[in-house]
Amino acid sequence: MTTKMEALPPPSIEQLVLDLRRLARQRRHGLGRHSEVMMAELLRAYDARLRLACRALGVDEHLQPLQGMDLEIERLRVEDSLEAAGLPFRQE
Repeated sequence: MTTKMEALPPPSIEQLVLDLRRLARQRRHGLGRHSEVMMAELLRAYDARLRLACRALGVDEHLQPLQGMDLEIERLRVEDSLEAAGLPFRQE
């Protein structure tokens, strides 16, 4: 059965870039540093946006089944793959 969220159209690439930049900034500078629960939620949201971006650009990803260091490594690989595919979301 399809949920209401799954029935919604995917966000635009522009919106995904904005979301990924915001979530990455929050991850680096604050929000998640206050609690493990907040960091876990922030990473879940970030990974969900990475998966959407991968789908939109046809980039292969395996974030969902992984945990721990394997997930961190896959996250870095996916970020690099998305940037190589032309999605400029990383900001220093």
